[in-house]
Amino acid sequence: MSTDSTSKDADLPYPPAPWHLVGTLYASLWSIPLKDLPLPLPPGTRPLTLYGRTLIGTAWAVYEPPGTLSYDELLVALRVQSDNRTCTYVPLIWVDSPASVAGARAMWGIPKEFASFGKRITDDSFEASAAHGDNVFASLNFRPRVSLPGRWPLRTSIVQTHGEGVRLSRARASARIETGRAEWHFATHSPLRFLGNYTPLLSARLSEMKLTFGL
Repeated sequence: MSTDSTSKDADLPYPPAPWHLVGTLYASLWSIPLKDLPLPLPPGTRPLTLYGRTLIGTAWAVYEPPGTLSYDELLVALRVQSDNRTCTYVPLIWVDSPASVAGARAMWGIPKEFASFGKRITDDSFEASAAHGDNVFASLNFRPRVSLPGRWPLRTSIVQTHGEGVRLSRARASARIETGRAEWHFATHSPLRFLGNYTPLLSARLSEMKLTFGL
């Protein structure tokens, strides 16, 4: 999505915070050398590293009724240190909801862009693609393997560049978790192509997810 169209979307109405979202998220965790990380960071933050490598998360979410909004989402996240606090930073994210783009940018400094999504969901697989126009830039094929018992709580603080400074917001979620196998593909023109030479360390499906964002 171009900067001009994103600016126009910033004037669209959007729900007030917090957003209560419901759906399913397919996530993978990657380890890459810090030198291969091509992502700018918010002021005063640094990525968490171990032996010169940093962890990257990719996630594909499908948010559905009765949540605050219903939309598909693809994102990249990493853990960073900010003022002696460990936070999550989201440098790249795409959705198919103009209201989600407008609200995330205005309230939290999350740089959502618009994309079109295709998906096919069955009990034992999830296939999805994200595109700008006719150009697919990312796709995912996920197959679940092992279900973990119970529901798992998740909490994080999100730090983002907002104006000339940073904005800190919070999120909490709970979901059922199934480990699985994820096959990601990124086009040569994709902003995610820096992950193309790596394989996820682990992948999981977070189902029956309830997420409260923007606390």
